[in-house]
Amino acid sequence: GITWGKVVSLYAVAAGLAVDCVRHAQPAMVHTIVDCLGEFVRKTLVTWLKRRGGWADITKCVVNTDPSLRSHWLVAAVCSFGHFLKTIFFVLLPER
Repeated sequence: GITWGKVVSLYAVAAGLAVDCVRHAQPAMVHTIVDCLGEFVRKTLVTWLKRRGGWADITKCVVNTDPSLRSHWLVAAVCSFGHFLKTIFFVLLPER
């Protein structure tokens, strides 16, 4: 079944692939990764996300008893997603 961990992992893998594509001089592949991920989310995850109240529901699966905890999976996921967005930005920026 679908879980938040799997959703986060999917975005982390997509971000890693996008970064590798740029590093290997294949920036056009980033568009394919973004399109495929968007299509998968649209076809497969939208219903699941709606049933949980949207993306904000991810915060419910995180219980942080130590506010200084820096190595939590959610922190890693957000950082990976940030790298994904930066890659998208830098790939799309030259085209405009």
